[in-house]
Amino acid sequence: MRTPTAMAKPGLPAGGEMGAHLASPPDAEFCERVVRAIWQRLDAHDLVDHAVREHLAELLDPLVALPLDGRPQRLVHALRMPDPIDAAQLYWLTRRLLTLVPELQALFQAGGEHGGERPQLPH
Repeated sequence: MRTPTAMAKPGLPAGGEMGAHLASPPDAEFCERVVRAIWQRLDAHDLVDHAVREHLAELLDPLVALPLDGRPQRLVHALRMPDPIDAAQLYWLTRRLLTLVPELQALFQAGGEHGGERPQLPH
């Protein structure tokens, strides 16, 4: 399985290091599980399968509570589109999933660097 290291933005932790920057161990474990699921599905090229997309949508559903300007909601909605999805929708899903990881990293990193409250994921 490829790692998200190459996709991380400069100055942000790579996928495996993300746990050190999260608010609590359950959040770190949850995000690590989401990151691994995203990369596994992208590597396997199986986003065309509705059951796979539904599984990812269920994993990403708690992220809707985070202050990310509605991006998680749009992604979850797109993942739940009925089959078949066309090439443009598949491309959009892939790009959004690829950019979600560094967005999550930046969100949790910013809370720690500025002494602010880090967002808590619902458990």
